[in-house]
Amino acid sequence: MNVDLRVQLSFFTALFAAGMWMSKVAQPLYFERLDSLLAFGVGYAVMAVVGGLSFAWGALADRIGGLRAVKIGTLIYGVGIAGRLLTDLVPVVIFSAIAGLGASLVLVAIRPWVRSNATDDELPRIVGARNLGNQIGVVTGTAGAAVIFSMIDSRIDGPATALWVAPGLIALALLWLTLMPQTRLNPPRLSTRGVRDAPRISSFRSIGFRLAIIGLISGFYVSLVAPYAPLILTEGGASAAQAAIVLALLSGAQILVSWALSRWGSHSRPFRLFALAEVSAGALAILLGLSFGLGLFWVALVFVLRAALIALAVACEETIQYAVIPAHATGLIFGISQAAFLVGDAVGGALGAPLWLATGPEGLLLTAGCATLLNAVLLPVLLSKLKTPQAPSK
Repeated sequence: MNVDLRVQLSFFTALFAAGMWMSKVAQPLYFERLDSLLAFGVGYAVMAVVGGLSFAWGALADRIGGLRAVKIGTLIYGVGIAGRLLTDLVPVVIFSAIAGLGASLVLVAIRPWVRSNATDDELPRIVGARNLGNQIGVVTGTAGAAVIFSMIDSRIDGPATALWVAPGLIALALLWLTLMPQTRLNPPRLSTRGVRDAPRISSFRSIGFRLAIIGLISGFYVSLVAPYAPLILTEGGASAAQAAIVLALLSGAQILVSWALSRWGSHSRPFRLFALAEVSAGALAILLGLSFGLGLFWVALVFVLRAALIALAVACEETIQYAVIPAHATGLIFGISQAAFLVGDAVGGALGAPLWLATGPEGLLLTAGCATLLNAVLLPVLLSKLKTPQAPSK
């Protein structure tokens, strides 16, 4: 049975994200209750370092093929998070490295898989479907973990059960890819390259450098708001329960935008749509920073609108990246972009806490808003005139 690429990708992404986020929710609780938080922290750092080598995993995906790399990465990631049930330092380091490699390989290899099977007209809808699957998976994984915790009233057994279920979801994702081959309708004509001709970073230095700048800024402003969203909401007058409801509304807004893009996404004028969404999101963050005392309803409204705009901007940005990155180097260049995003995310995370302590939520929002506006200007400037280099044909 063959299925459309959008369906195959969205289902896979939903299952993979559900397993990933169920594991993310359960791991700190599991390690804390076994008095192994130090090992958890070390493992998290190891996973981040290995995942930060995205450019290497992207180059590997270009060599062996996107879909094959996704399957291999899924298997590796499943083994890695299953091994995180062990809490001694050495196995934690080993399995965290395995998990980081697998997750990074999957997230990067999706791009060459899509690029080799989709036309330019199909890309916006496929990007929307992938984002939709990811957001559904995040909600499913976190809600599923909460259900498991409520059903198994034990400090250790609840998180442990979730950590067993999470690799099962990853296994289902791999099974889905294996049993449901996609239908390829009018695949794009790509130049073929052998393993020895795999692209090198030096061949596409200009594209990689420009996307790295954008990735740094994007990661920076995302990490200034996302980790602190519950605190910003409670500072704005929300109770813990109300903050959770608002965060659920954020996910709902992003799911709605991604669903619309998966149905009606268009490749026309992505730069203009990106700039409009990004400028609006940045302006809303600045406006909220300047008017934070207007009450919970105002804070929640701005957060929901901003979440929808960010979802739209992310989809447009990915569509633009597909347009400017050469098809035969999709994994490598996307890997560079992802690695830069992670660096920006780390910088934003490191600066977020002292900025909060010094200026409160207003300072975070104003800084994030200015960075968003900068990104809205830089991306079109850096990428709109970029010519995609072509692979030499054989």
